[in-house]
Amino acid sequence: MVCYMIPDDVYVHKTVEGDGSAFNELVQRHYTKIYGLACRMLGNPDDASDATQETFLEAYKSLESFQFQSKFSTWLYRVAINTCQQHIRKSDSRGRTLISYSNSLREPGCNAEADIPERLALKTERDNLIQAAINQLPPKQRAVVVLFYAQNLKYREIALVLDCSEGTVASRLNTAIRNLKSMLKDL
Repeated sequence: MVCYMIPDDVYVHKTVEGDGSAFNELVQRHYTKIYGLACRMLGNPDDASDATQETFLEAYKSLESFQFQSKFSTWLYRVAINTCQQHIRKSDSRGRTLISYSNSLREPGCNAEADIPERLALKTERDNLIQAAINQLPPKQRAVVVLFYAQNLKYREIALVLDCSEGTVASRLNTAIRNLKSMLKDL
């Protein structure tokens, strides 16, 4: 049995033509990644949920402006980053702790059932310190760190999302890493 995945562009065209169920498909395809991005950018599930909903609402309203010059997911990441940066400017999200995704942050070869409580407590404390340091980064640096490390995007993809050059991405990432090292030097 051959399974063909319909490209996002087809659903974008259908949505612009008035098919609401097509946009629902786009939401289902991208919700988890956008929510994860928002969690890491904003630091808590409530703000992330709000930002995710706002991202999809803004995407729906702006879909006619999508030019198909990049992938839909790249364009959607850009909308999400802008939405998260608006939340950061409007709220006290900077002081909150990012959600720790134990599966994505788990050390290789580490078995949750076998971990002793002290080890888990130390890991949680370390993760919280790292996440708090990421929250202190300026929004542009934070966006690059989250897109590179949490979303696993390449420099080229990040450049498209943030509408900047790959060199700017590399520079922001290097600066962010230096800042994080400075903040976490005692860790």
